[in-house]
Amino acid sequence: MRTPRIKVVLSILALILVACLAWVAFLPRPGRPNVSIKLLGYTNDSSGTRLAMVAVTNLSTFTIFVYRPTVAIKAPTEPSGFTNYFQGGTNQWGRFHSELGGGMSGNFTIPTPTIQSPWRLSFLAYSDLGAAQVIKRLVTGRRHMPFEIQGDWVESEK
Repeated sequence: MRTPRIKVVLSILALILVACLAWVAFLPRPGRPNVSIKLLGYTNDSSGTRLAMVAVTNLSTFTIFVYRPTVAIKAPTEPSGFTNYFQGGTNQWGRFHSELGGGMSGNFTIPTPTIQSPWRLSFLAYSDLGAAQVIKRLVTGRRHMPFEIQGDWVESEK
């Protein structure tokens, strides 16, 4: 006589689990992250290459994942007014990535553009991290596009 009770209890637990997964699937993702990109100063590496020291700070309350830094330089002849700057044809500093909790920051260095033109740093950032967002991605099978975060224009040192 215990078998029907076990089936009922397991059925109720399965329904609760499905309801929880459905609820999580419809939760909104956190909005656009508030990220600060700050130039800390300049230094040289052992070979004499000029490097910019940069701090990236998550000013949001939720965790984000920032990655793929890109340097753009002003280019008035381009339709967008700027062009991406990649030293030697490859993004040598593109390996920077960091998961930043609310209020956390990450520091790194990048080679500065050799062209005497204003430049800025931008990143891609995901804000859909955490257990609920992972469950949501598993249930829906989708991940939202990352946000592009752009820093301020920096005047090149003469």
